[in-house]
Amino acid sequence: MLDISEYGYESDLEFCEAMAEKVGIGAVPGSSFFREPINSYIRLHFAKKNETLYAALNRLENLKIKM
Repeated sequence: MLDISEYGYESDLEFCEAMAEKVGIGAVPGSSFFREPINSYIRLHFAKKNETLYAALNRLENLKIKM
C-alpha cells in the first residue's frame, strides 16, 4: 500500500483513475481493503514479468510531475 495523501486527490479511486490516464499504470484503491472510511492509499500488484515491471518503473519515475 502506498500513501497518496500528498497528491491532494479527494479519493483513492479518483487518484487511480488519474494515474491510469496520465501515467499508464493501474492500481487498486486501498479503500476496497478497509472497513473504515480510509481513502488515502493505493495498492500496486507486482506479479508481472520483469520487462513489464521495468516499464512501469520508468513510467512511475515522474509521477509527481504527471499527477
